[in-house]
Amino acid sequence: MSGKTTTIVRRPPPRRSRHRQNRRRPAPQPDLFANNQSGGIIGAPAWPELPVEVQDTLTNLMAQLILEHADKSRTAITREADHDL
Repeated sequence: MSGKTTTIVRRPPPRRSRHRQNRRRPAPQPDLFANNQSGGIIGAPAWPELPVEVQDTLTNLMAQLILEHADKSRTAITREADHDL
């Protein structure tokens, strides 16, 4: 005998790919301006039923939120770029 020891290495069985399991379907996007109430909040008026003043106010508020969000995102990007200098 040469004195060599043989070590048997057992590998765990191959795992199944989780790629298929991790694939999630995107959340359905509700139509906020649909005329039917089937998918909406019960008792909430449809967009066309709202007075024009309310539609204008809501549109302006949404635009303001989007612009503020975009401004915060731009500021964050600028700060990140400053760290690189």
